Amino acid sequence: MRHSPLCLLAALALLLLAPADASAKDLRGKFGLGFNNNFTSLTSVSIKGGLPMPKPTQNLQVQALVGFGLAKFEPARLFVGGRVLIPILAEDNLNLYAGIGAGYLRLRPEGATDVLDAFRGQAVLGVEFFFFGLEQLGFSAELGINFDVAEEFLSFSTTSGTAASVGVHYYFGMKGKK
Repeated sequence: MRHSPLCLLAALALLLLAPADASAKDLRGKFGLGFNNNFTSLTSVSIKGGLPMPKPTQNLQVQALVGFGLAKFEPARLFVGGRVLIPILAEDNLNLYAGIGAGYLRLRPEGATDVLDAFRGQAVLGVEFFFFGLEQLGFSAELGINFDVAEEFLSFSTTSGTAASVGVHYYFGMKGKK
């Protein structure tokens, strides 16, 4: 029996539009493993841990990141840092947060031939969302400011320079719907 593409699209639309239980993501006591490029243009391996809080909608998290690049033309060579992600608003399957962070960055400024060891600080606003049916998988996007301080060098830039500041984390220990 052959089904027309129109019937298959209609069935898919009905599945996607079916009502589902919605609740704010409770990330307390959970940890996420993933990657992002929120601190540098380098894609970094990231671990997030949810701290115990009194309410499920208060998702205070700490994050550790490590990224490196071996290409000679890559401006950022190594990054090691951490952040605190502070909850602002918890919506259905979406968390809005502010973040502050700091780290060590080994970089080569544009036009320079030598690499510098620098301190990077960061302040961001971000959103992490979870698709229905993929409750353990969080997708994030951020916008913010980086500042780098090194010997005879000071720089301010938007997060991730010209690339999109995005990330993906899989949360372990999450149970279906809360």
